[in-house]
Amino acid sequence: MVQAFLRIVSKLPFPLLYGLSSFTAFVLQYIVRYRAKVIHENLRNSFPEKSLEEIKKITKDFYLNLTDVSFESLKLISMNREQLEKRVRITNMELPLSVLDSGQSNLGLTSHLCNWEWLLQICAIKSPYPIDAVYKPLHNEKMDKFIYNLRARFGANPVAMKDTLRELIKNRKTVRSMAMVADQTPPHSEIQHWGTFLNQYTAFYVGGDKIGGAMQMPVLFVGMKRVKRGYYEVTFETLKNLPIAKDGHEVTELYIKRLEAAIKEQPSNWLWSHKRWKHSQAKVVRKGTVV
Repeated sequence: MVQAFLRIVSKLPFPLLYGLSSFTAFVLQYIVRYRAKVIHENLRNSFPEKSLEEIKKITKDFYLNLTDVSFESLKLISMNREQLEKRVRITNMELPLSVLDSGQSNLGLTSHLCNWEWLLQICAIKSPYPIDAVYKPLHNEKMDKFIYNLRARFGANPVAMKDTLRELIKNRKTVRSMAMVADQTPPHSEIQHWGTFLNQYTAFYVGGDKIGGAMQMPVLFVGMKRVKRGYYEVTFETLKNLPIAKDGHEVTELYIKRLEAAIKEQPSNWLWSHKRWKHSQAKVVRKGTVV
């Protein structure tokens, strides 16, 4: 029933879809007050130099970004390649292709900035090489299958996080890209590195270091900007060329710095409703986690 409704919504023309998104954003911000405290605290702690009015403006724009990305992602159910190519432009596809064409697989690190679902799809369309996209499965099996099929629609290969190493080993002789949204919060038991990020001591996954070092894959930062409503621009940047150390967290630190710069450029486009700073280092140390 739910999936049938989502399919109906996906067929709405873009003007109606964005009208619905604007209405939903208003409801979430002013009536439901969805995660209002979390969003406010995240923004105030991340941008202590900004005035209250600036924080309010970012907050309002964030709610609209949140609902736009949600409805745009649903639109993938019915969108065709031409529609997606019209709305998402890659500025320098030659950078990742030059690595792949040389016979070398690569690792792309991105974030919850702008529309990460459209980002995966446009890369799958534009690259002649396979793309493995690491993801965290949902607890609801039906919704997990729905999201899996959505992400695989244009040829990407979604890989559950727990299966990442096995997939890498299985495909080690095939030139391909691996994509990771690397700004998520690791659980207590998996925290291995803390970095200074947006004025706060922050725990990060270290998959970029582990995969890049173990498989000796060049690491790229995949950035995305909103050009205007419903239109985006993607740019690849070399984060770390070979060789990559098998120990340490150089890749993660480089990623943190580049992500912070991207967020500061378009702050309302990041996922501020996420409880990104729910862990403190003191609590983790007491639990015996390596930091």
